[in-house]
Amino acid sequence: MRVAVTGTTGRVGAALARHLAVRHEIIPLPRNDCDLDDPASLKTALTTLKCDVLINPAGITSLEACEDNPQMAMRVNSAAAGKMAEWAAQNGVRFFHFSTDYVFAGETSGLRTEAEKPIPLSVYGRSKLAGERAALAQPGTCVIRVSWVFGPEKPSFIDQTFDAALAGRPLAAIADKFSLPVFTADLAEWMEILISKKTEGILHACNSGEPVSWHGMASVVVEEMLACGAIQSHPQIAALKLENVAAFRAVRPRFTAMDTSLLAKEIGKVPRPWSDAIKSYVRDRCALL
Repeated sequence: MRVAVTGTTGRVGAALARHLAVRHEIIPLPRNDCDLDDPASLKTALTTLKCDVLINPAGITSLEACEDNPQMAMRVNSAAAGKMAEWAAQNGVRFFHFSTDYVFAGETSGLRTEAEKPIPLSVYGRSKLAGERAALAQPGTCVIRVSWVFGPEKPSFIDQTFDAALAGRPLAAIADKFSLPVFTADLAEWMEILISKKTEGILHACNSGEPVSWHGMASVVVEEMLACGAIQSHPQIAALKLENVAAFRAVRPRFTAMDTSLLAKEIGKVPRPWSDAIKSYVRDRCALL
């Protein structure tokens, strides 16, 4: 199949393009060729596009950038998604659009299901929810919600923790905000199955396990580094409170871990636990030292 992927310079887009290229013809749509903030650029890209599947992981993901420019957030995260979904429906193309766990208010603990009513707390969350609705207004659309994505394509919190521990710098992480991460290697494998099954509707895509904080993930990172011999002792990790992080000007939900039951049914297996995915990634990084 011919698979077009937006945002191929980003973490998810790059991972999908590389993995799917093994069995499919990939049409990369990086920002230089398809700027979602420029309606004319998007229209030009779609006018000449010939594909069987269109995947859109591109978007404005910085909460503070969205707060500072809500109009841009709506153009990129909502209006562009609607235009792509409309084009896909008109041309018989399957459309997969990526969204976020931040569409939820996350006021109570537990796992968020696809059936739960979204109540976003930030401009970012509202723009992503609007994008979901615009995309799902067209037939043949699947919305993939992800959270705390990590992988080798682009540095994430996991890499920041790894690098700081390796350099012996002080470690600190938020301990009172919970979700479930997703490893790009796993996500790409799931996406190949979802494409083949022509999955539609909303689907939560993250690794399984008990909800975890950034502090909890950091602990797993350093424990695996210690097991691999990359560091000689377990460093202390200061526990931070979400409310005390001055850089976070936008409101962030506290409990957004997503249930993966529907994903498991679609891909035929339970996603591997987040701790196993992080350990695998850390081992790969340690092997390069």
